[in-house]
Amino acid sequence: MILIFQDVIEVDKVSTTQISLRLGGDLPSSEELTQTLGIKPTKFVRRGERVSKKRVQPVDLWILELAEFDTDSTEEERDSQMLQVAITLQKISSNLAILDRTNCNADLYISTIREEDQGGLTLPPELVAATASAGLSIQISILVMLDDYLEPEPGSSLSTTMVVDS
Repeated sequence: MILIFQDVIEVDKVSTTQISLRLGGDLPSSEELTQTLGIKPTKFVRRGERVSKKRVQPVDLWILELAEFDTDSTEEERDSQMLQVAITLQKISSNLAILDRTNCNADLYISTIREEDQGGLTLPPELVAATASAGLSIQISILVMLDDYLEPEPGSSLSTTMVVDS
């Protein structure tokens, strides 16, 4: 007699997006930048600091995390966060202009991890305008993790079949 047990597991796909202001290069101290910009960074790393077992930070890096949302966020929540990013950039725009851009790269960094191969990210005109007004470039990092990865992906159907022969 052969018994076959089969389980199908449904896992939801989740995509995340993070938006941050990044300053990199030969930067003043974190305290001086905080005073100049009128806002504290979420993270500050000095050139030469060990950031992992194998990696040493090549340049000073000042990061202000501005927004984070995922597939579970409503459209209103995403729009609200992006509008808040635009407002924050407008507030610090004149302070960003003070920075010596010959020694400092400044950008709006958008990182998105997609667990589906379709879809996208829309940047509202207010955010694009505020970014341009602040003299920032927009850097976008997109990582797409599809179902052909070995570990279970959210939203994928995983079949586990066990055959028992008696």
